[in-house]
Amino acid sequence: MSSSRPDSIMLRWAPADVETWLLGNRYGYVVTRYTILRDGFLTEDRAQTVLGVFLPRPLTEWELYADDRYVSIAAECIFARDSMPVGANPHLIVRRYREEQNRFSFALFAADRSVMAAKLSGLYMADRSAQKNEKYLYSVHIPVPASDTISFPVDSAFVFTGISEYQPLPPPFDLQARWYDRKVELSWDILYLSHIYNSYTVEKSVDGVHFYSLSENAIVQLADEDVTPQRGHKTDTLENNSTVFYYRIRGMNAFGETGPASDVVSGNGKFQLVNAPIITGNEVINNERVHLQWTFPEEMNEYIAGFRIYRSAAPESAKSILHQTDNPAARDFIDERPELTNYYVISAFDTDGFEALSTVFTYAELIDSIPPSPPIGLTGMIDTTGRVIVNWRRNIEADLDGYRVYRANRPEFEFALLHSAVIKDTAFIDFVNLATLETKAYYKVIAVDLRQNHSAFSALLELEKPDVIPPPSPMLREVEARGATLAITWVNNFGANTVRYHIFRRTVTDETGEDDFIPLAVVEHNNDNVLSTYVDDAVHSGTIYRYHILAENRSGLLSEPSIPVQARSASIEENIILRALRTSGGVALTWSITSNKPVMRVLLYRKIGDEPLRLLTNVVGDSYTDEGLHPETTYTYSIRAVYSDETLSSLSNSVIVR
Repeated sequence: MSSSRPDSIMLRWAPADVETWLLGNRYGYVVTRYTILRDGFLTEDRAQTVLGVFLPRPLTEWELYADDRYVSIAAECIFARDSMPVGANPHLIVRRYREEQNRFSFALFAADRSVMAAKLSGLYMADRSAQKNEKYLYSVHIPVPASDTISFPVDSAFVFTGISEYQPLPPPFDLQARWYDRKVELSWDILYLSHIYNSYTVEKSVDGVHFYSLSENAIVQLADEDVTPQRGHKTDTLENNSTVFYYRIRGMNAFGETGPASDVVSGNGKFQLVNAPIITGNEVINNERVHLQWTFPEEMNEYIAGFRIYRSAAPESAKSILHQTDNPAARDFIDERPELTNYYVISAFDTDGFEALSTVFTYAELIDSIPPSPPIGLTGMIDTTGRVIVNWRRNIEADLDGYRVYRANRPEFEFALLHSAVIKDTAFIDFVNLATLETKAYYKVIAVDLRQNHSAFSALLELEKPDVIPPPSPMLREVEARGATLAITWVNNFGANTVRYHIFRRTVTDETGEDDFIPLAVVEHNNDNVLSTYVDDAVHSGTIYRYHILAENRSGLLSEPSIPVQARSASIEENIILRALRTSGGVALTWSITSNKPVMRVLLYRKIGDEPLRLLTNVVGDSYTDEGLHPETTYTYSIRAVYSDETLSSLSNSVIVR
């Protein structure tokens, strides 16, 4: 590091570890100066000047400054050596290593405290040949000879500076004082000026003019490793509490320079409040006010600024200031607006903010016969395990003690209390049995105050139980042929939360088992009719089909399949032939239908490419021309007859046109 003065540049350096320190003590430190700028311009020659090799001075020179304790400490660390015998055991080796570490640390500490100790240690120099119009790059290195093959190489240190960078040392700032009984605690900011000052002196005065240092030793703020202290601290004992004392601080840097004094803080010791007032009376007046009285030594009045009265709803609750009087002679107070329950505590305070708080609560209560309001905002849910969570809004009454929760299986039944203790929270967890015929649970809540006044019941909360039991199997009543269709009729489930029915069908061609059933349709539950019917129009003439039905409830649970019922579709004598002819205008379609039932119209279907077959049009007659077709496209056609009884024929043959 460097410090520019008006006529010189001071340099300080320090080894980074004990090994480097030992090398520096043996070979010294070479300081070289390079001239980089002259009159603000880069120099061409970069003039190099070796300012010297700095070694620890001989012990005889140290003895001249024996009165400097830091010089003595540094000399002891550098010159006092204990020889270690050959083949020493590991414990002696560890002890010697720790001693070396301690010597290194104390040597550097002494050099930081005393510029003479730094100079004698070879860690300081002042370049008095520096010019004001030049700036220099200084380097420091240890000249380890090539013949020393044991030592390790050490990096050089550099600093760039000049006399023109001189600035006066700043004063320390933010000096604060806290005054106690014959004691003061001082603190000040050290983080902001930590790059300038490494220690401080505290000065004291009784008249604000003539100051003296509290100690010969400068104050160094210690801290744990990797922790940067932000403030310095010093505690001083006062001779008495009546005298006004003045304090200021000065910073000291590693070059032995002392900076200007900080701003002055002043004050005197404060009598420490020890005894707190005690409340001796708490009379309730007309069930509206509370008259408090307390005792406090009269001779202590001159040391306090007044009293504070705190109030809370319970001993463990947070207390707030109810009243403050700045009259030290006051000994009573009337609470004009007390709560139903009141816990009072009193304190005495002085002008500096010190407070002596009584540790004993005084209790006063008003008679209360008014119940709280019924709870509102009840919500809840029942999960699939039967766990119930009921919530409600918190009441606003200050004297509320809690809540009680009641349950019934029917709204007209008597509600039973679920827990004997008062519930402090606004939520309650209950469990209900889901394997019952009851599909709902009902809850009510009442509020209870500290006087055990009970509110009316809250509004009724109705909660539906989730279904965990599948619905019963539907009863499939019959399957009958209706023309070219089959009508499936079943009895609707009631009282089982059924929401829909799933119809399955299989063609009876063999007896390979139930796996042959395939889904046919889903029909929503109808609460208005006892019976429901679904018409299966996708049947083939004279074919036997078997059906069964599954019921689904609101939770998605499915019943067991119903007992299957089968029927044969009606046999219809029909012969449908479709023909197609490609023309310049499109496709001419003709057909012939032979059937024992009259044909009302024909449904014409068309498929384009790989798309599914879709209804194209209804035709009355035996021909149709499909126009507006696209080239390079494949079209497939089929027809189905609609008979006079609204039944459908089977699908005709398919014709393909490209």
